[in-house]
Amino acid sequence: MGVAVDEYTTSPQLRRDGEKRTIQVRKMTQHGELVTRYKVLRRAGMALNNKLVENLPPNVFDEGGRALGLLKKKVLVLDTEDESSVLMDYCLFDVRHNGVNTIARYLEASPPVPGSDESIIAESLRHARYSLFAIEAIERGVGVHARDLLRGDLLFVVDIGLSSTAITGFVMATRIIAPEVIAITTGASLPVGVLSSPACVKLLNGAKAFAGNTAFDQLSPDKMSRLSTSIIRECLRNGAAERVAYVEPGHGLPRGRGYGEPLAGRAPAALLPGSDAGRNDPCPCGSGKKFKRCHGAQG
Repeated sequence: MGVAVDEYTTSPQLRRDGEKRTIQVRKMTQHGELVTRYKVLRRAGMALNNKLVENLPPNVFDEGGRALGLLKKKVLVLDTEDESSVLMDYCLFDVRHNGVNTIARYLEASPPVPGSDESIIAESLRHARYSLFAIEAIERGVGVHARDLLRGDLLFVVDIGLSSTAITGFVMATRIIAPEVIAITTGASLPVGVLSSPACVKLLNGAKAFAGNTAFDQLSPDKMSRLSTSIIRECLRNGAAERVAYVEPGHGLPRGRGYGEPLAGRAPAALLPGSDAGRNDPCPCGSGKKFKRCHGAQG
């Protein structure tokens, strides 16, 4: 039987104008029910994602690639397949024309049927948040408890792949949507490092300097997109996309890298520790094995 998750009967989301609201949702008392609903919503997300991609404006990948430092001499250079997933997610959410992104433009022109699963996903896309999340606890086979380091709140992120490889205390940069009670990652999550690592400290200090005296909840959509741009660009510059792998539910630790479609396809990104540990050092995941025989063998 699953573990009770009664404490997650409310789910915080962010309005586009920056105001926080709380959505009351039906109680899900077992992880099994939570995962079942997650899979249904993920399928709905896959269908909606395909429609959104078809409605991306011309040259958007060049525009997004330029912003993220991936366009070099007018050529889009993607060193890993995971960078394409990051770029796709970025173009959908953060490339704005006249302050409007592809998601808002599509949903305005083609609103989904009210009350449908697609409508639930669509509403959550409007209130998606990009942030730095520290993993505080892990529910194997289900998801992780992750602290939003910019806003301070704790989310339960349903992510079967991530739950198989996550390391407590590790920080990831990712975008979260929250349909109903279920927080879900979109696109590709980028590993940052442990909370005290120079890379993480630099990103946090940069984000706080960018926001100034304004709470992150109160930043305009345009400013949040600019903040997302700076975080993603810095992560890519540090080679974060090279430390992302994917797993299929039930197949254990990842053995190779693959393409992860936003809201679709395989389980979302599983984060591998960086290469700071020596091959004969203990693995940072706490397994007790040497790094070379644990996560260091996954590349």
